[in-house]
Formats: sequence, C-alpha cells, structure tokens
Amino acid sequence: MNVLVNKISNVFENIIKENNIVGEIQIERPREENNGDFSTNFALINSKNNNTNPRELAQKLVECLSKEEIFEKVEMAGPGFINMTIKNNLLNEVVAEVLNKKENFGKSETKNFKYNLELVSANPTGYLHVGHARNGAIGDSVAKILRFAGYDVETEYYTNDAGNQINISASTLFFHYKELLNSPVNKPDEMYGGDMYIEIAKQFIDKYGDKFITFDIVDNKINDTETHNLFKKESIELFMTEIKKQLNDFGVDIELYTSEAEMYKNNQIEKMLESYKESGSTYEKEEALWLRTTDYGDDKDRVLIKSNGDYTYITPDLANHDVRFKRSKSDKYINFWGGDHHGYIIRMNAGLALLGHKKGILEIDMIQMVRLIKDGQEYKMSKRKGTAVWLIDLLEMVGKDSLRYMLLSKTPSSHMDFDIDIAYQKNSTNPVFYAQYATARCNKIILKAEENNIDLNGVKITDLTSEKEKQLIILLDSFNKTVEYAASSRLPNIITDYIQNIAKRFHSYYADSKIFDLDNIELTKQRVLLTKAIFQVLSNAFGLIGIEVIKEM
Repeated sequence: MNVLVNKISNVFENIIKENNIVGEIQIERPREENNGDFSTNFALINSKNNNTNPRELAQKLVECLSKEEIFEKVEMAGPGFINMTIKNNLLNEVVAEVLNKKENFGKSETKNFKYNLELVSANPTGYLHVGHARNGAIGDSVAKILRFAGYDVETEYYTNDAGNQINISASTLFFHYKELLNSPVNKPDEMYGGDMYIEIAKQFIDKYGDKFITFDIVDNKINDTETHNLFKKESIELFMTEIKKQLNDFGVDIELYTSEAEMYKNNQIEKMLESYKESGSTYEKEEALWLRTTDYGDDKDRVLIKSNGDYTYITPDLANHDVRFKRSKSDKYINFWGGDHHGYIIRMNAGLALLGHKKGILEIDMIQMVRLIKDGQEYKMSKRKGTAVWLIDLLEMVGKDSLRYMLLSKTPSSHMDFDIDIAYQKNSTNPVFYAQYATARCNKIILKAEENNIDLNGVKITDLTSEKEKQLIILLDSFNKTVEYAASSRLPNIITDYIQNIAKRFHSYYADSKIFDLDNIELTKQRVLLTKAIFQVLSNAFGLIGIEVIKEM
C-alpha cells in the first residue's frame, strides 16, 4: 500500500462526496518536483460530468483541500491541474510502515488469479547462450514480481527432446566419444559445434568406458539402433543436467520440466489431431493435412502433417500447449520468445482457439537479441567455441548479479548491447555495483548505530525537513505502485529503474548530509531510521530481480 497516496485519496474522496462532485481520483507524482509532492488532473477529466469548466472545478477543490491538515500547500496550475505539497509529519508513517512490514513492504494482497510462465525452453543439444540468459533473467524476474504483486505463479520449461536435432546430438556425442578413445570413426554430415560436446563425451566415458567402441556412424546414425537410442537418451539427460545447473547458478527457478518425447509417448499429438478432425477444423490438400487457422485471423491455413507424413513444427507445439492448459488450469499463460518468432504468434493462437481454448489465453512476450560488446567491438569469442557466447562463460566472466541486472535493465522488446567492460567495473558506471554500493553504505550506517548503542525504539520522524530526505521517503512509499506496474506490464526494467533512482538519491543524500552526528543524537536517530528503511526497500527490490543484497564492500 502507498501510505501517502492513500491518505490523499481518502481526503479527496470525502471532499468530492460532501460537495456532490463525481469522478474517479488519480493521484500522481508531478513531472517537476518543484510543482509539489503530488498532483491530479481530476478537474480536467471530470469537469464535463460536473457541468463546469476545469479551472472552476479545480479552484473549488483547491479551496477544500487547503483546509485539510495533511497539506502544507495546495495550488491550481495551468488549465486545471492541482498540485499538492504534504506536511513533513506524514513522512514518519511511511518509514514506520517500511520498518514494520520489512520484507513484506510493497507486497500486494493475494489476488484470485493464476499465471503459468514458460521460460527459456532451449533444445537439449548444447549449453545455454546469452539469448537464453536474457529470456531466463526476464522470465524468472517476472515470476518473482507477479508473486510479490499477489498472483499465483507457476513456471515451466518445455524440453524439445524429440525430432532430428536429437539424432544429430547423439551422433555428435558418439563422434567425440570415439575420438576421445582414439578409435577411428566416420564423421556425420551434420554435427553440432562447440567443445561442450567434448566435455559431455568425457562424462559419458566416465560412465560407460569403451563399451561402445566397436560401433561406427553410418548414414549419420550409430550403426546399432539400441546404442543410437542410448546415446540419444544420454545426450538429453547429460545436457539437461548441465542446463538445469546453469539455470540454478544463474538464479532462474523453474518448477516443472516437460518433455516433447513424453508427449509422443502418450499419443498426445494423435489425440489433438483427432479433436481437430472431429470439429471439422482440418482438411486434406495436396496429400497434406491442413488446419483452418484463417478462421481466427491467420493470413493462410497451416499444414499439420506434410505429404511425406512428417509433422510440421507447429503440430507438437500446439499439442504441448493443449496439454499444458489442461494440466495447469491457469487464468493466463505467458511464453517468453525470441524476437525472431513474431510471425508465429497468430497461427499459434488460431490453432489453440480451434481446440476450444479461450481467445487470448496465451500471450507472448517477445525478447530481442543481445549483442555482446568488448573493447568497443562486437564480442563473439567463446572458450568453448561454437556459434555463440555461452551463459556459463558469462557467469565466469562477470558474475550472476552483473549479468542479470544488465540483462534486465533494458525493455525486453528492444535490442540490447551488453558491454562486458562495464560489467567488469567496480564503480558507478556499473549499474549493479552502484545499486549494491547503496545497500553496503546503508548497512555500514546501521552497524555504526548498533556499535554506538543508539536506541531507535520509539523514534519518530520530525526533523527530516530537507528536500532530499522528503523525496527519498516519497520514493520509498511508491514501491508498491511500482511493483504493481511492473507486474501488469511484465517489465522487470521498471524495477531496475526504481532501484537506480533510489541509489542515485541516496548516494547524493549521503554525500550532502552528515547522517551520523553524535553531537545531534536525535537527528542521527531519525536519519538512521530513514537509512534502515532505504536498506529494506532496496533489499525487497533486489529480491524481485534475483540479485544479492551486498552488506559490505
């Protein structure tokens, strides 16, 4: 809850009720701080409903509001804006609320609404790359923010562990297995790149030794079906073990891992196709099976089964979502996809609608690509080789907190340049260092108060009259509103922007003010209380984006 906005809204509601004025109240922060602490355009948007012009309505409200004891000043501005400056004695209530609720400050009441989020969903044919890292950081943070905003949230990862890519993975693993054993082997026509396959092959040898050394690769597969299937199974398990470890190291929490292969095993695709046929949603043309997606806004119908009997990419994807919806029973489903999948959205939603699912039940958050920059140039090197810079490399290079924070700091729909040199820095140019330095500074002040046996019990905020102190407290009070906005828009960068705003204001306040002054113990107590509140709100915000609270630097 926003202490100050609620107080102002309550006063406002009483005034319009007593004066028979109609309209909904919206209290905002003015763009310019010298225009007051809060403002409203109530008179502008409700004048017609009250048979008057905006300035007349605003003037009437200003006269009423000016009589209220919570305001220092109330003014009309421009065509009918109302600017309000609150009295300093209200600031104590905000600080007290923060310190009373602690880790629950900013948290919203439980909402009767459930989200299901599908995060990352990389094929188990290699390590996670920087694009997966951005998806994972954003999706995981959205889950944390939604939960804090009162929603029920579950997260899952769809494993594409069926199809030809798994055959290629198995053959690639077998090739490196034989190479490590110094045994001649035919090279498959298609292979996945990267030294990670050598690392996985070493794990395979540790488990099985040279048990399969007599086999070879023929027609791009191991020339023993049982062995090929074993390598498929093992390559999936070994890569998924590594992927899960990397996600865990990156702080991404996924509750459920689902399997495409399991869906084939349970005949879920056949069941879905039968459902389509029974509802008349399919037809045959050119020996292929088509789905009538144009009935729901697609620019053309889509093929489900090709003329050669193979499924198209969308077929198992639709079946997976059908299974997911029936299992989860959520109110809203969100997928975090790369920007190159944009054209896929309409046909997916059309296919789901033809299965009887509610229109709009699935939403896609598009996340654009990340370009790595080092020494002012695009960085493509990876010590594990291959075609991308892997998440495991970046974690080793810059650490979890810098990586997560910087990936979250931009709007997901915009392309991002990630400057590795900035992520290395231990100064204010690195945004996560700048933010964590604020919590370290706060903690230093708190510890100093404890060491000097300063008793904060019963202390009230009465002497924090500087503009910087007031604006800091108003900013703390807006945390709940910020979280609600970040949740509704599913934009973690709103939280990083908020953190940077608090950190910037606190560092400026710290530089200008003597927070710890034993010659003025009462003022010191109040400033320590404010510092504790800042530390608490920053800690809560850090938790929403999955970075550590640093107490000492």
